[in-house]
Amino acid sequence: MDSAPVEIDGSVMEGGGQILRVSAALSCITGTSVKISKIRAGRSSPGLRPQHLSGLQLVSDLCSGSLQGASIGSTDISLTPGKIQAGNHTADPQTAGSVCLLLQVALPCALYADGPSQLCLKGGTNAEMAPQIDYTIKVFKPIVERLESILIVTSK
Repeated sequence: MDSAPVEIDGSVMEGGGQILRVSAALSCITGTSVKISKIRAGRSSPGLRPQHLSGLQLVSDLCSGSLQGASIGSTDISLTPGKIQAGNHTADPQTAGSVCLLLQVALPCALYADGPSQLCLKGGTNAEMAPQIDYTIKVFKPIVERLESILIVTSK
């Protein structure tokens, strides 16, 4: 028997896109359906923007999920995840939306895929209110690479 989706209030804390990204990624990883309401309620233009919609579609693609209610301006969506699939996955908000924020939602999911994945993320590299590409390449990437080598060494 399927359980009821976890309900998330998207207006909590700053009421921005971060709760949406974290909730969607955790839904994908845990295989738990999620219903997110009041998306970006704390923003001057509430609801999904192209970048948020593209991130949700990417997560849904990664986990062969079913995404409902997702369109520009939507304040309520539902995601029912399936099995996380390795492969080539693309996100293109067709705006200067942050590729670093797309990486935030997709990378945790890709780590749980059944094999290697390639993410093609299109958009802006230095968007306002988002991690900058220089930080991602010069700080985040080396940390992830170091973690990878530690995990490989300890798993042998």
